[in-house]
Amino acid sequence: MIALDGDGDGDGDGNAWCGMAVTSDWRSDGFVFNEMTGVRAAYRGRGVSIALKTVGVGFAHLCGVDTMRTFHHPANASAIAMNRRLGYVDARWD
Repeated sequence: MIALDGDGDGDGDGNAWCGMAVTSDWRSDGFVFNEMTGVRAAYRGRGVSIALKTVGVGFAHLCGVDTMRTFHHPANASAIAMNRRLGYVDARWD
């Protein structure tokens, strides 16, 4: 998924990208996986990342699964907080 900002490059044509996310299909194992989400520095703090991840939730629904997985760097407090807000919980590793 790509998030575009119509005003980002000054010409208003919607060609300036401000963020992207990749969600992979693991429905054969009962889940989809949010591989990564990234937002260009100038667009951070504007809700772009959570919007992209929310589209990923819609993808999970289309795949017919009720589980999404992701990972984050343990020092990335903003990513952890966003993931918690979306309902992600820590995995149990046995």
